[in-house]
Amino acid sequence: MRHRQSRGIAIAAAATVALAATGVAAYTAVGASSNSQSSPIEVLKAGPAGPGRLAQAYNLSVTATTPVFALRNGETVSVVQNAHAKCLLRSSEGRPAGETCDTLAAIAEGQGISVTDECGASSDHLMEITGLAPAAVSTVRLDSSDDTYQSTAVVGGAFKFEGTNPQPAAPYPTGVEWVASDGADAGTAPLPVEGERFCIPTS
Repeated sequence: MRHRQSRGIAIAAAATVALAATGVAAYTAVGASSNSQSSPIEVLKAGPAGPGRLAQAYNLSVTATTPVFALRNGETVSVVQNAHAKCLLRSSEGRPAGETCDTLAAIAEGQGISVTDECGASSDHLMEITGLAPAAVSTVRLDSSDDTYQSTAVVGGAFKFEGTNPQPAAPYPTGVEWVASDGADAGTAPLPVEGERFCIPTS
């Protein structure tokens, strides 16, 4: 298993931190916040070092998290938020494994989504799409390049899709649709991957 090489993944600002101990690579494109506050990268640089530094930079307590679901790789996902920001925290065997944080305004624009995948001939090519959803959203639809989609419920403000990396020339995820509790369309957001440039299996 190895970290995949950069294959068109755009990293605009570091509002996602993944720790290498997980054995997988996480790539996220997160833009600057849409308000007049400091951008996530500026907040990160000014914040404390070590695990949970993004959450702490947004004045969120890493000890006040709410567990929301477990991932197939064994990681536990928790959420913590305040009136201005929200973080998705991943842990493995009690140790921090990564975090995705941003302002509530930026999350509504889709800037709280991460794609984690496995590369290498010895891996299972597992792929996870996790993220934070806007407050009014109860369901997230993951759109595919062949005009199909799959849906998942929002749990504690977070969502997950688990599958495998797209095969060569096969359909691939393109973005998400936010769906409110009354079924109304609540907007869309792209994935932080350019086009079909996922970690495509070679065998």
